[in-house]
Amino acid sequence: MKKAALIATSLIFIFSNGVSAQHVAGNYDNYSTTVIASGLNKAWAHDFLPNGDILVTERGGAIKVVRNGIILSADVRNVPDVYFAGQGGLLDIMLDADFAMNKTLYLSYAFGSSKGNATRLVSAKLNKSKDSYQLDDINIIFTASPLKQGPQHYSGRIAQMADGTLLLGIGDGFDFREQAQKLDSHLGKIIRINSDGSVPDDNPFVKSKGAKPEIWSYGHRNHQGLVIANGIVYQNEHGPKGGDEVNIIEPGINYGWPVITQGIDYNGAQVTPYKEYPGMQQPLVDWTPSIAPSSMAFHNSKLYVSALAEQSIRELSINGKQITDKGKVFSEIEGRIRDIATSPDGSLYVLTDGEQAQLIKITQTNILE
Repeated sequence: MKKAALIATSLIFIFSNGVSAQHVAGNYDNYSTTVIASGLNKAWAHDFLPNGDILVTERGGAIKVVRNGIILSADVRNVPDVYFAGQGGLLDIMLDADFAMNKTLYLSYAFGSSKGNATRLVSAKLNKSKDSYQLDDINIIFTASPLKQGPQHYSGRIAQMADGTLLLGIGDGFDFREQAQKLDSHLGKIIRINSDGSVPDDNPFVKSKGAKPEIWSYGHRNHQGLVIANGIVYQNEHGPKGGDEVNIIEPGINYGWPVITQGIDYNGAQVTPYKEYPGMQQPLVDWTPSIAPSSMAFHNSKLYVSALAEQSIRELSINGKQITDKGKVFSEIEGRIRDIATSPDGSLYVLTDGEQAQLIKITQTNILE
């Protein structure tokens, strides 16, 4: 099989709902793209049910069901109320690894009001009745502390480790970035909990006086990409103006924000004089200027990162703990890219951002031999 990197031409394509076309990408095998659904409103994340239905979260608080290219008229019922403002709302959705047996899924969302809000994680049972779904047995398993004001930087990405424990990214709250370095706050952290909300005994700060026992890593800003592959936790996060990062996350490690960053503040001011500091982890990939990485998928031994500001998808190669940005792929997918995920059949699915968001399927065709 020849790699598309050896080919200098691309095939003509047209995007329309349900229509696919074949292309080649610079660092990817031949592939086809298909717009599965259009008209989603501020979609944030998606996951795949065993029967082929796709669940899509919208920040306004709805979970849409996409079936055979059609968005069903009936949303998933009994979704918890969310704080929908700024960057807040309904965020990530993830099926439990044993979903086929336990029907459990997880939702992250902004909870509260303008006077006090936080990132919350719940578990629920997804039950199906005829052609509609409903959430039952909703259980609040984590709420970030302290509550904050301002509707920004919730993070919210969920991942599940091989032992069944859950990881959840918590943003720094934007106006509270100093708390990313404080172990008595969940802001600017990745937390790890059991599926019932209890704290694993081997979390790194369980025995540290005054520290939140759920904390697994710290010194983060607004991390919206979190994926586990071959036992390794990969993460990306937004810097300010520059300083976007890709990291391998390990328990107890300080990833530096806001003490170290390659970026500057949005008004041009210096966030910090330091780009490195003893005891703080350097990123494996840095994007300055910023691309605004929004999610991450592992596929065919590579990482794929979606970006909002750059309106792109980037391919990253992995060699142990060395990660190399190989550049943009799938360049015909236009607009801000909110979410990218690998489906059970091995395809990549992409959600665009905004009020007329699309769900797009990317399938390797491998037509060249």
